[in-house]
Amino acid sequence: MTAAVDLDGVALHGHMKGVTMLKFNRDGDLLFSSAKDTNCSACCWQVKTGNLLGSYTTVGQVEGRTYDAAMVALDVNRESTLLATASAGEEVLLWSVETGALLGSVSRSLSSGASVGFSHDDTLMMVATKGRSSTNSAIQVYNLPFTVPKAGEDIAPVKTPFTTFSSYETPDTITWATWGPTNETIYYSEGGYMNILDVEANKVIRSRQIHEDENEVINRFSWDPNYLTLATASTDKTSHLIDFRDLSTIQVYRSDVPVNDVSISPNADHVILGGGMDAASVTTQGGQSIFEVKFYHKVHGHQLGQLRCHFGTINALSFHPDGRGFASASYDGLIKMYRFGESYETAPGAQSLWTL
Repeated sequence: MTAAVDLDGVALHGHMKGVTMLKFNRDGDLLFSSAKDTNCSACCWQVKTGNLLGSYTTVGQVEGRTYDAAMVALDVNRESTLLATASAGEEVLLWSVETGALLGSVSRSLSSGASVGFSHDDTLMMVATKGRSSTNSAIQVYNLPFTVPKAGEDIAPVKTPFTTFSSYETPDTITWATWGPTNETIYYSEGGYMNILDVEANKVIRSRQIHEDENEVINRFSWDPNYLTLATASTDKTSHLIDFRDLSTIQVYRSDVPVNDVSISPNADHVILGGGMDAASVTTQGGQSIFEVKFYHKVHGHQLGQLRCHFGTINALSFHPDGRGFASASYDGLIKMYRFGESYETAPGAQSLWTL
């Protein structure tokens, strides 16, 4: 597909270490990135120009802090006024998108961040953490201790503590978690399993093994915009398209390298995968496809094409909300943004076979 589709691309330079996640805001005019940098661990980019609008740092805002922790995940709320970042350590930080001010934080001792996400109405914040030797993995839901600001409204740092809405623990290692179609459920992965957590009852209501090899894990998963299907990204070199109701597999997309991230087009029958070997394997084994974004037909499952666009293993990617482009990021800290040309309209799978 990529040979027949014209693309306009721009490289975003800001991170010096591996990018861990990319997130477009709902309007699609901003792109947020998290990384393992200790001096630029979260950034905001203007999509139209590719300019770096600013970074989010605790240095100068937290007394005695001289560097930032590596960030593993982030989320922006619907109004694009709040940004939450989860660190590889114990902290989850809440920021003002516009000013970069640190508004508040929550932490869980003896844990490391897995993911973070705002609820659909922006009143709750979900935090998933991985346990260490003496603690379990956990999913905690917090009430936001203020009225969520609208765009352009000033917001002051949190003066009251975050209160816990619900808390769930498991001895298994949580690798990723997101809100489900409503605020009533949270979907999370551990090993090769997908699970549905009832937030109010605080119990797992459905669990299913998606990837059968017990030595492989689901790195991440992502939803289609209608929350009817989700796609997994696994170290077993596959991605599974899953029915949100019973977690059954609808389609399987097969790669030749471990899959680190996946994104479903909002309006075309396209799924993109990004991944590759870890840094040590790349050095010793080499290979071409490890640096490619791969395109698949969502319904039929076959690979449509690929785009070789990075000099390092791809860690994160995301379709733009309008479906007319995507962003990808890699181990070397480089982010690429692409826009499809007019020829994309006639590409295989550009017209969706499934409509609501």
